[in-house]
Amino acid sequence: MSVSSNSFALNNAVLQRDVINESGIQIAYQNVRGLRTKIDELFLATRDCNLDIIILTETGLDDRINSIQLFGSSFNVFRCDRSSQNSNESSFGGVLIAVAHCHACSLIETVNGNCLEQVCVSTTIRGTKLLLCGVYIPPDRSHKVDVIEKHIASVGELYDKRGDNSIVLICGDFNQPRLEWTVDSAVIPAHLPAASATLVDGMDFYNLCQTNLQRNHLGRILDLVFCPSDCRVSTERSVVPLLPVDLHHPPLTITLPVTCSSDIARARVEVGNRSLNYRRIDFAALSDYLLNFDWESLLTCTDIDELTHRFCDVIVQWLHSNLPFVKRPNSPAWGTLWLRELKRLKNSSQRKYRRLKTALTKSDFKRHSDEYRRLNRTLYRSYVLRVQTDLRRNPRNFWNFVNTKRKCSSVPVNVRFDNDESTSESESCELFAKFFASVFADEAASDSEAESAASGVPPGLVDLSTFTITTDMVLAAAKKLKRSYSAGPDGIPAVVFSRCATTLAVPLCHIFNKSFTQGKFPAVWKQSLMFPVSKYGDRQNVKNYRGITSLSAGSKVFEIIVSGYMLSCTKHYISTTQHGFMPGRSVCTNLLEFTSSCISQMEQKLKLMRYTPTSKRLSIVWTTQYSCVKSHA
Repeated sequence: MSVSSNSFALNNAVLQRDVINESGIQIAYQNVRGLRTKIDELFLATRDCNLDIIILTETGLDDRINSIQLFGSSFNVFRCDRSSQNSNESSFGGVLIAVAHCHACSLIETVNGNCLEQVCVSTTIRGTKLLLCGVYIPPDRSHKVDVIEKHIASVGELYDKRGDNSIVLICGDFNQPRLEWTVDSAVIPAHLPAASATLVDGMDFYNLCQTNLQRNHLGRILDLVFCPSDCRVSTERSVVPLLPVDLHHPPLTITLPVTCSSDIARARVEVGNRSLNYRRIDFAALSDYLLNFDWESLLTCTDIDELTHRFCDVIVQWLHSNLPFVKRPNSPAWGTLWLRELKRLKNSSQRKYRRLKTALTKSDFKRHSDEYRRLNRTLYRSYVLRVQTDLRRNPRNFWNFVNTKRKCSSVPVNVRFDNDESTSESESCELFAKFFASVFADEAASDSEAESAASGVPPGLVDLSTFTITTDMVLAAAKKLKRSYSAGPDGIPAVVFSRCATTLAVPLCHIFNKSFTQGKFPAVWKQSLMFPVSKYGDRQNVKNYRGITSLSAGSKVFEIIVSGYMLSCTKHYISTTQHGFMPGRSVCTNLLEFTSSCISQMEQKLKLMRYTPTSKRLSIVWTTQYSCVKSHA
């Protein structure tokens, strides 16, 4: 059993981000002064950005606003909203850290985390481990020494968790206007408040240097960025901020240098973006190829596993030789040709600005970004209006849009199962496989116990040793397949078996009968791909997922034939009240039969009570019957 968690899209996102962010890890910081009225604007700004991490303070969020509404599914979001535990105020405040979904990340819980408006996150980006802390200290608490000491204690906990090559980065709004900062250290004026002195001494103790020198319109620095003194961190005023700028808090762009081989990354992107487009299958040409293929030489193989493997290779090789490779669409539903062109110009001017750092490249980057933002916002609003007006004619499109705002289909890179925690995609797949294997083992044990306890069914009722599959059975089963264009574990989509059933009936019939003769199911068709889908609760807990299994189309044809024969042998021993997994029956038929039975019993009770002398009881029965019949109608 193999576990897939959107690995194709995840690998592509990792590779593309490696190519774009050649200059280093890109972190955006901004004090946003409330996000409740800026949800759509932040969603559009972060949809196509090339940022690795986003840190926002004064978010003003609560439980009524989902993180998916703000960032979609492209970021893992860690929030600390304002509450009665961390503040005396009831509005504004709050901190969040959003990490791009392609990077492994996890929340770090500190002892004083509930008493402060701060979030601590651990992440690994292109081989560099970061320990981040986003903090907001409101003005009414910035002068309290105990609040600063609790924050310094949290910084100490981060240092206890760091490794040899990890970097600790503290970023947030500390509201310390009396502090004056230079390139080397803080300039401590006379009569410095005790809280400010405690902050400076605590950061010096952990050898952290303040790198932000961007002043607000009053000439003060309220937003501070602390990092190790030996780390080459660049902190600049953001050219293109995510949201409208507050004059008291200029937006910042923080860059951490990393080593990345751009040539290798580009090569991996070129290979990783290629996938077969099964919707371009020429079924006439495929049928001619299969009809003229020499099946007799292939079917002489005696081993069922080798025979099935060769059969699948014949079809897979033709598909790989004749199908085109396509790129996965990466444009939004409201995208246009001109919007994609503006995005290309924006990314190109951004790379040029990062490389040259001149006033001309800066103005070009800002101009292209503003044009892209304006057009993107206009197209998005038109798209939302179009979805609303087309609700009656196209409800599916409306609910797809709603699901993008309230649900996330992707799986976090780092997950946990019991005491184990993953730090990479491969480790996440191993944890999912371990969890699902334990679940299936428990289900198999309970099923065997139930079968041993079952009685009333004669033994040997189904004898498959004398059962022979014909080509007509294969044709009938292939027509029942859903015409899916997604390839199974064997690399063959179900639509191939459905559309080419007449040419594949003979070899499939031979494989199925040989499987019965040898008493062995083909190993190729035993494999399946399992996709974890979140049910509820914490998305980083593996136990909150259920597995959706993708089977090979050949095994489905085999199952349809065998299950039909087994049902014909056992249907006389199955109760008529059994509606599950029965052809022509479902939950609807079960409810309909139950409702009809209730109404019939009520009518019989009414006839028996019609001759009773109690008129009061008779009137109650009439009222009950009338209400039931009315609701049933």
